[in-house]
This record gives sequence, C-alpha cells and structure tokens, in this order.
Amino acid sequence: MMNQLHKISRSKFIVIILVLIINCFLLSNNTLAQPINNSQRIQKVWESIELDTNLILSGAEPQKRQELKTEKYARMSESVFDFFRATNSLFWQDFINDSRLGKFGNTKTKTWILGDCHIGNFGAYNNDKEEIIFDLNDFDESIVADYQYDLWRLATSIILVAEDNSLKNKSDQKEIIDNFSDSYLHSLKDYVGNDHETEIYFTQKNTYGEVENTIKKAAKDTREKMLNKWSKVVENKRLFDIDNNEDLGIANDAEKAIKSQIISYSDTLSSNVRYSQKYFTVKDVAQRLNAGLGSLGTPRYYLLIEGKTDDLDDDHILDIKRQYKPTAYGLFSLYDRLNYDSIFVNTAQRHAIAYKALIKHTDDFLGWMKLVDKNLTDGDFSGYYSVREISPNKESLKTYKLEDKNSFIEVAKQLGEILATDHARADQDFDEKLIPNSLEKQVKKITDGRGKEFRELVSDVALHYAEQVNIDYSSFVNRYNRYKEN
Repeated sequence: MMNQLHKISRSKFIVIILVLIINCFLLSNNTLAQPINNSQRIQKVWESIELDTNLILSGAEPQKRQELKTEKYARMSESVFDFFRATNSLFWQDFINDSRLGKFGNTKTKTWILGDCHIGNFGAYNNDKEEIIFDLNDFDESIVADYQYDLWRLATSIILVAEDNSLKNKSDQKEIIDNFSDSYLHSLKDYVGNDHETEIYFTQKNTYGEVENTIKKAAKDTREKMLNKWSKVVENKRLFDIDNNEDLGIANDAEKAIKSQIISYSDTLSSNVRYSQKYFTVKDVAQRLNAGLGSLGTPRYYLLIEGKTDDLDDDHILDIKRQYKPTAYGLFSLYDRLNYDSIFVNTAQRHAIAYKALIKHTDDFLGWMKLVDKNLTDGDFSGYYSVREISPNKESLKTYKLEDKNSFIEVAKQLGEILATDHARADQDFDEKLIPNSLEKQVKKITDGRGKEFRELVSDVALHYAEQVNIDYSSFVNRYNRYKEN
C-alpha cells in the first residue's frame, strides 16, 4: 500500500512539475506587442474591472455598494487617463511576464517599485524635516519587482495625459518619452560607485518649471488652512466638520476600534515622534468618503489628534486606510508569493516599509494598525490599515498646464530623475537582506552601449500600450453606457 501511494504521489508530483514548466513557458512569452481589439479583450477588461471593484467594495455597507460602483464607473468614463488610473490590475495582467522585460532586466534588477506608477501619483508634500518635496506619494501597490514595470506604466501615463492635452503627434510623444527614459537611465548610472541616491531628494532648490511651481504653491499652504478645510472649532474644541463637508461621514463602530489601537499603532512608529497620552489624545474620528479612483470605496478614516500643545492650530490629522495585497502579488509565481508572505507581517506593514525605502525623510506618523469590526450588519471594515499624516502642504501637479511638447519634456525629464533616485535608494542601500543587489550597477551593466535600444523599447511599449488603453477605454465606455441603462 505504501509503495502504491508513493507511486501515485510521485506521478502527481511529476504532473505538477510539467504543468508549472508549461505555464512558465507560456507566461514568459506573454507579450502585448500590438493593440488588441476583439470580444475576448473587451470581456477581459470588464471582468478585471468588476473583480477589482467588488473586492474593494466588499468592506462597504451592502446598501451602498452599488452606488459606489456606479460612481466609480462614472468617474472612470470621464477620460482615458482616469480609466488608466483605475485599471492598474489590467496593466499588471498585460505585462507581468512580458518577454521584453528580459532585454534590460533580470533577477538582479529588482527593487522597491511604486507598483502603480503614473503621473498622478507624484506631488508635493512636506517631509519630516518640514521641507516641501516633490516625489512619489501613493504606496498602496508598492512591491519588490523589476524596475521596468514602473518605467513603462509612467511612460504610458505621460502619453495619455499628453493626448488629453491635445498633443497627439506621435513623433512628439516619442520625443517626450525618449527624454524621460534617457533621464531615468543617466540618473541611475550617475549613482554607480557612490551613495548619492541615499541623500538626494527634490525640493524647490533642485527642480524647475511646473514641478518647481507645484512646490512653490504647496509652500503657501499652512496647517491652519488644512485643519479648517476638514474641521471646525465648536466651544473651543476642534472637531471634524461632517455637516459641511461631503467628503466626511460618521465613523460609527470604526471610531471605537481606532481609539483602542492608538497605543499599538504608536509601537509601529520609527521616527522622532514618540507616544505620549497627551500628544496622541483623540479629538475626533470621521469616515473619509469619495477618495481615490481605483480605490474608491476602500474603508478609510481621518483621525484628529492633539499634537504638541493645546493650541487648536497645531493639531494633526492622520489618514487611516485599509491596505490590500498589491495587485502584482496575485500574479506572481508561487515561489514569489511565498517569499512575500515570509517577509511581511501584514500588507499595511509592507506599505510602511515601501514608503521608507522609496522616500527620503518620510512622514513622522507613518505606521499601521489592525482594526476589527465587531458589527457586520453594515459591512466589514476589518483589516490592516496604513497610517500617515495628511500633509498641510499637499499639492498635485497641474498637468493641464502642460500645453506643448517642451513643457512635457521639462516635466518628463524630472520625473525620470526622481524615479531613478527612488529606485536606486530602495535597493540594497535600504535593506541588503531583502534586495541583495545594486540596481544602478546591474542596469548599467546591461545597458552600457545600448542606450538608444533602451529608449526605443520604453517608447515602443508606451506608445503601443497607450493605443491599447484607448481601445480598452472605448470598449469600457460602451459597456458602461449599457450598464447604466439596466
């Protein structure tokens, strides 16, 4: 009997190995080189969007799920770039094992990446030195993976925004992307043999054009202005202004859950801020509504705390957002998923680590907490939540001001330099056990003498994928219009 079981187990093992080999072969040759427009693609796009949306809305109140889905789809239909922002999962499905990654990447060209890198996920905000910086600002999808995923997604987004701004000439678009990828590559190579990437960050002193203007505008904002946007003073007490702000709601059971986790959250901090009962006194909690696009409907809360003094204008607002596993995780190989699971305690901890890896002088309040919903009659907010401060100096890049090729090139070159710097400092410089290689050294080794080929690949991928996104957007809008009628 034991011999028979052994033979059966061995046979099953061989079958599993063969299946894995076949899958690896098929996946490794998965290349979306040319745009696709057929019924299978249309169905794939809709199913991907539905799956993502239903996952995110699973924690929402049942009676509000359909309303949130309708709102999300309406906002996605407003522009092709809005559609692109909300379909990161589709991007990963299309590129997870693209054979072209092998031209300028290998197992040693992994680093922390944003995982959802587009032009809208850059902006100005204050760091822990109270300087206004311009950098990546959304780490929900961050993961350790090949650097080219960020490069290709950001390049595609630049083209889509250029098209929205009526810059539709393909040669102009290619020139913009060539400048972007050239800036990225040269910046990365400049860090070989030194640790400059661990010190450099981008402020008004080393930026120009619209990037510098964004920082200047952010510098005019104040904490008092930010507090007054979200809260009001009633009988000498600052409280969230739920009655007059459509983006805030009552936190209900989540308020009690959040208050119970303040001390546990403080244990996750690794900054200059240390827990004290007075500093972290909870003044109010509110539900954050209407936030994000791809993440619309994700359980999210704002927490108002006392801060250093009793002064009503030095309070802090913390953003508490439920974190899910990154989109890429579900598409990784079994080995990579097991490796991920062995490294991170939970997905909110992963968010905090990614933020620290990619950004110099991170938010003092960066941490995480676990919330448990004990009343499931109105949804389930249970999960791990990232915690970060709402910056008093938050400002987005006004892409509508980029009206010609030269203004796009100006911004694209800076985005390339910023992304290269973040990628370079997030490799072994941040954690040699997690990432044992130097990204800049590996990329230099692969690309030396092949700069033109590197630029051609990035522009080819971005231009073709922008076409695909436009096709997918049109099919989505058509499907959405029918969806509205039912």
